[in-house]
Amino acid sequence: MGFKETMLNFAEKVSDTVNEGFNKGKDSYNKMAEKNRIKKEINTLTSDIESAFASIGKKIYEEERENEKYKDIFDEVVSKQNEVESLQKQLNALEGSAPCPSCGELVQNEAAFCPKCGASTASETVKAEAEVVEAEEVAFCSQCGAKLNGDSKFCNQCGNKIAD
Repeated sequence: MGFKETMLNFAEKVSDTVNEGFNKGKDSYNKMAEKNRIKKEINTLTSDIESAFASIGKKIYEEERENEKYKDIFDEVVSKQNEVESLQKQLNALEGSAPCPSCGELVQNEAAFCPKCGASTASETVKAEAEVVEAEEVAFCSQCGAKLNGDSKFCNQCGNKIAD
């Protein structure tokens, strides 16, 4: 066997080894992809099951409100709902918005009309602004009327020095 045949034989062995490695890598990748597909499907089905359980619980809550068997759980739900409602009002006040009196859509306090239904928001805006004033002490610049931060020494709109 000559040099040429030895080199061809060697090149063939290298090629076989590379192909074998490539095929193993390809098989490994395909196996990993299949595992990930199955895991994703399991997660989706598990989420669907949890949603179904939540729907069952909500339906029981709506239909069995007077059932003493569930009273403690229902009372806890009502308590948490009231807490969420209170926190939502605080958040709305901080964000400068209030629910539309007609459709419930959040509307910025300075808006005169709801962008969703067109209803006047004047009464709700005044109410929401009153809640903000109650929630925090508000100061205004004596020169330009801009709202001031509590610890400001100068107005951030006109530069007026704030009296202590």
